[in-house]
Amino acid sequence: MSPPSPSKFVPFELERWQSTWENRVRFNLSESGVHPLTIQELLGLAGASALPLLDVRLGYSQSNGTDLLRERIAALYPGASPDQVLVTTGSSEANFVTCWRLLEAGDKVAVMMPNYMQTWGLTQNFGAEVRPSIRPATCSVPSCAR
Repeated sequence: MSPPSPSKFVPFELERWQSTWENRVRFNLSESGVHPLTIQELLGLAGASALPLLDVRLGYSQSNGTDLLRERIAALYPGASPDQVLVTTGSSEANFVTCWRLLEAGDKVAVMMPNYMQTWGLTQNFGAEVRPSIRPATCSVPSCAR
């Protein structure tokens, strides 16, 4: 058996652009998130004290989520078990793991446009073919006719 042929990596251009420029501008008009809060501001909104945080140990957590966290998430879904729950560090990691698990070389993947473009590049990097699906502003459900 011969080793797989190397493929060209499709970079995530939007993320590269954001990483380069988002912290160097006075006004970021392309930000999709919210302006970050300090811990004090966040706790103030919740009416909570910062004192309990002083006892929190900083260290590496269980990478797939602690047993207790996975148990609590599973309890939200009837019939789910903690072994069926995977906790990720943000949605980008979740998108990556999902594509990594589901995509095979040669698959055809419908990607709704416009979007964040991470799935677009991951699909190609895993050897699948992107089939862009443009959604008109007046349409609430993507057309599956293509």
